[in-house]
Amino acid sequence: MCGFILAYAKHSATPLSDGTLNLMSAVLRHRGPDEHGILSNGPLAGAHRRLSIIDLAGGKQPMVSPDGRFTLLYNGEIYNFMDVRSELESHGVAFREHSDSEVLLQAWQRWGADCLSRLDGMFAFAIHDARTSTLHAARDRFGEKPVYYVQTDDALILASELKALVAAGLVEKRINPSALYSYLTLGYVVGEETIFKGVRKLGPAGLLRYAPVTGLKVERWWRPPMPSDEIEDADYAASETLRILRQSVSRRMIADVPVGFFLSGGVDSSAIVALAAEASSSPLETFSIGFDDARLDERPFAKFVADRFGTRHTELVVEPQHLDVLERIAWHADEPFADSAALPTWFLSEMTSQRVKVALSGDGADELFAGYDVYRGHMLSERVRRLPWALRRAATAALRASARLIRDNEPRLRLAQNISDASLPAVARFIAKQQTIFRNDFVRRYFPRLAPWATEEADLELFADMSANTPDVLGRIALWHQCVSLPDDMLHKVDRMSMAHSLEVRAPFLDHRLVELMNRTSFGAKLPQGRQKFILRKAMAAYYPEEFLWRPKQGFRVPLSRWFKGNLAGFAADRLSRPDSCSGRILAPGTLDTILADHKSGAKNWQAAIWALLMLEEWARAYDIPADAFEFGDPAAPAKEAVMA
Repeated sequence: MCGFILAYAKHSATPLSDGTLNLMSAVLRHRGPDEHGILSNGPLAGAHRRLSIIDLAGGKQPMVSPDGRFTLLYNGEIYNFMDVRSELESHGVAFREHSDSEVLLQAWQRWGADCLSRLDGMFAFAIHDARTSTLHAARDRFGEKPVYYVQTDDALILASELKALVAAGLVEKRINPSALYSYLTLGYVVGEETIFKGVRKLGPAGLLRYAPVTGLKVERWWRPPMPSDEIEDADYAASETLRILRQSVSRRMIADVPVGFFLSGGVDSSAIVALAAEASSSPLETFSIGFDDARLDERPFAKFVADRFGTRHTELVVEPQHLDVLERIAWHADEPFADSAALPTWFLSEMTSQRVKVALSGDGADELFAGYDVYRGHMLSERVRRLPWALRRAATAALRASARLIRDNEPRLRLAQNISDASLPAVARFIAKQQTIFRNDFVRRYFPRLAPWATEEADLELFADMSANTPDVLGRIALWHQCVSLPDDMLHKVDRMSMAHSLEVRAPFLDHRLVELMNRTSFGAKLPQGRQKFILRKAMAAYYPEEFLWRPKQGFRVPLSRWFKGNLAGFAADRLSRPDSCSGRILAPGTLDTILADHKSGAKNWQAAIWALLMLEEWARAYDIPADAFEFGDPAAPAKEAVMA
């Protein structure tokens, strides 16, 4: 895995000095501590940081084609590179080394952008064509590897992480209000905008083309197929799932360095470990994170899997005192990021990187196999909404009242909210459930500076994939998870937290053939009687007993609610109540005190909101955000960010 910077100027002058390139490259050192390459050639300037995984002696970048026409900077892994190489060799292409980087360069030289559909992998790369004076950049289908870019008067500059652009002084630290609304709504920044005005990121399966004469154009080269009911046979779907997943795991185990496995104890990572053990001739290295809360701790299940397959197993317990890494997490995240699972992922990656350079994870399974509670919740809500309104209102009030009397009140509060939301139309209900931080009406009332951006139109932009051309609401939910929350939340988290420790993480479930199979499979087969991940569990029946496969989903959750009522209550209040805090700049007076008091008393579970404000605070500190960055201009006429054609 690697990191790169590439600048292309409209004129012959060098777009970035050697000093600036070295500074930007140093900022990305964690993405590739093994090798460092610099490029300065007329209007083209770049730097590359390499984490050596395949062909340790070769693969050096920037890589230039033998005829000098193409220059490549690349971050990622092409899992089927040997197949692509064989096809190229059949056309007479000769290779100098054994890296997937050279295969990618030669594939582009022969097929251009058409080569992308041949690639099975995670990647982000930029390639310059000296003959046509054109720069292309592309990102993998699901957005596992990142690319940020900024356009100045004279050049286009790309970087693997936003922090490299910030360090070079290429970013004006002005907060993008629509991105901040996205963060406060969902806990992360959605889409191709970023938290800073004027900076964008290439989306999943994004293809960028830039030429000094014609300018910049961005398009998408692949999309998940529209969910359909083409396959209704669950046995067939399970059999095909197992076939594809076996091959996907085997491909992702190819490396010239040690490989390990994230093992949470859930069905997803346990499936990967089972298939890897089947394919390996030596014991696997597995790694687990847990908590001192039995309700959220899956270590006993991880230990069961490790014992079953004879792995060398390592585990760690995350405790409240581990929050001293929050500013480092915020810096590595690039943008404000409030998925609390970043905390255990940080420590899991740190622990794993001490033993191996590559790890396989179970990411992506929930998005493919209808694993989230929202799928089952939608089906239950359709039943609840048939009850009289007065009965639903009374039940909601009773649940919220009783929640104040018990310590573990989260399930009751969640059920109360689900009953309350049942009266909404299906898509609006989904949107309400996904607004896990601050709801639209809360932002309008208590974030006065941001209120003009907290509109129904803004929600429609955040949930654009929910308007897909299909009558099936479950299908729309699946597309939103695959196209939005997967790249912008789940994969963003894994990439930044793992690369902070120079660890490459590969996700076997993100094989496009598997996604295409599951999107052709009906929800009747995927979710019979609300049974989540039915096909995956069915596929793994030969590997695990029923009581293991069919236990309730726990998820990778942090006990924030309890922490913020206990010994972290003072920590949060201190950080958020400082005179120079972000909360003070964007929240209406008294709001923070209400949130903290309500959470402590149990009147409402504000754990996600407190965490979001805390991570915004840590991010602003890490990036030295000035106080006036949160001035958004005339609130009566908020300016929309221009979308580059």
